[in-house]
Amino acid sequence: MLRSLDIKNVAVIENLNIEFKGGLTVLTGETGAGKSIIIDSINMILGSRTNKTLVRYGASKAFVSAFFDADKRFDALFEDLGIQQEDGIIISRSMSADGKSIARINGVMVPLNVLRDIAASLVNIHGQQDNQAILNDSEHIGFLDEYAGCAELLSDYGEKYAQARDLKKRLDALKTDEEEKLRRIDMLRFQIDEIEKADLKSGEKERLLEERDIAANSAKIVAGVSAAYSALYENDRASAYDEISVAADALSEISGYEKNIAELYSRLTDVKYAVEDIVHELRGINPEFDENYLNEIEERLNTITKIEKKYGGDYEAVTEFYENAANELLTLKNSDEAAENLEKELSDKKNELKHVGEAIYLKRKTAGEKLSRAIEKELADLDMEKAKFSVFLEHKDVFLKNGMDEVKFMISTNPGEPAKPLTKIASGGELSRTMLAIKTVLAECDSTDTLIFDEIDTGVSGKAAQKIAAKLWSLGKNRQVICISHQPQPAAFADNHYYIEKTVDKDSARTSVRELSDAERELEVARITDGADITETSLTHASEMIAVARKRKSEL
Repeated sequence: MLRSLDIKNVAVIENLNIEFKGGLTVLTGETGAGKSIIIDSINMILGSRTNKTLVRYGASKAFVSAFFDADKRFDALFEDLGIQQEDGIIISRSMSADGKSIARINGVMVPLNVLRDIAASLVNIHGQQDNQAILNDSEHIGFLDEYAGCAELLSDYGEKYAQARDLKKRLDALKTDEEEKLRRIDMLRFQIDEIEKADLKSGEKERLLEERDIAANSAKIVAGVSAAYSALYENDRASAYDEISVAADALSEISGYEKNIAELYSRLTDVKYAVEDIVHELRGINPEFDENYLNEIEERLNTITKIEKKYGGDYEAVTEFYENAANELLTLKNSDEAAENLEKELSDKKNELKHVGEAIYLKRKTAGEKLSRAIEKELADLDMEKAKFSVFLEHKDVFLKNGMDEVKFMISTNPGEPAKPLTKIASGGELSRTMLAIKTVLAECDSTDTLIFDEIDTGVSGKAAQKIAAKLWSLGKNRQVICISHQPQPAAFADNHYYIEKTVDKDSARTSVRELSDAERELEVARITDGADITETSLTHASEMIAVARKRKSEL
């Protein structure tokens, strides 16, 4: 159950706290006072998409927090997420002025999809958008499945449906036009042959580039090696090797007298041996310019560059392209056999789908008959005693995304009239009552503790509005019901009545909420009924309306 709601800097609401109770809670107020903002705020903590325009002008962020009773259904999930329930569940969400939002459950940051899944089990909001949903035939199947409890079967069906679609896609790819298939085989063979003839080797390009540099600069290399060799070993005056040898000999004679000299003699001897090694290696470096060899390198590099550019950019990409092409060629060559295997696999999957689809149909058929009777009973309670409600269910021989059935809700609101789709309901009041009847029946199989109705009584008045109010109160006997209304009847039936008001000064507008006393409730019911000019007569009428509601509640 929703215990409290804190709202900060959401549109006209600067700072608002509402403590909720059980039973039927009704919120009323002048048009534009901020009732819709409260619904927007609740939608925020339910994980709905939000817009940065909700952030109050001049504020850096909007913030909404809701406190719910602890719920054992979430124990395992919360443990996985590292969330401690303790005494309850606190869901909060902030929205910055630049549109970024952060959601938390008991202080732990969670993704919005996780928030939506959890919040959907805590609160269910019904508003004008639900009225639009029941006018959309495609939405009816969802209402029926919720009542029928088809979730497990639909999950199984959905998994098999996705597998069947994948098999069909693969089969269609194999069964391409025969000429196109032959053209593709020729292309793949050409590409594979071209790559095989090129015979690229890992690291070959780098090695050839190095060899090309050596071959192209052989004269310069020979001159440099010769100069280095001469300076180190064959200088007309004195080579570096000779000078180092003389220095080493000089230190050798005195190395026994001082430790530092002995160390310098040892290091100089190492240098002498190192020079000998260098001289020895220089003798072996004698590249000769070979124009033919250089041309061969250039041709090979051109071949490698051409193949790499054509098939991916580098050796690894060419190798991957070759492997993919070879696999595709093999698949195309064996496509007839593969197609036969896929066709059999697809046929088996369709049989599995049909089996699950038939089970879903039977469950929907049974539930549809039961749902029709239950909704007719609720409609009778809502002053539509003559209405006949039926669930049209057509079983098809095709596989649809959510089964093999077409579902459509039909209704006849007057005796003797044929059943028509809900879209043909002309009266907004009849539509609202039909929606409430459907939601009342579905609530019986829904474990959500808190139901919020946003102006569900739009388009009704008088006796019909009183019936709706009584129905909302009856729902509130077993769960928490919060209703935003413009009608006096729900206000009269309320267990708890809150008034939403907006104050405006020269700088800004602010919304506040307060719980009404019994006397204030009479004033508010009178205001809703007769407008701002409240008279003794309107107060008497309001008092009588509340008394009638109290009596009716005692009978329910």
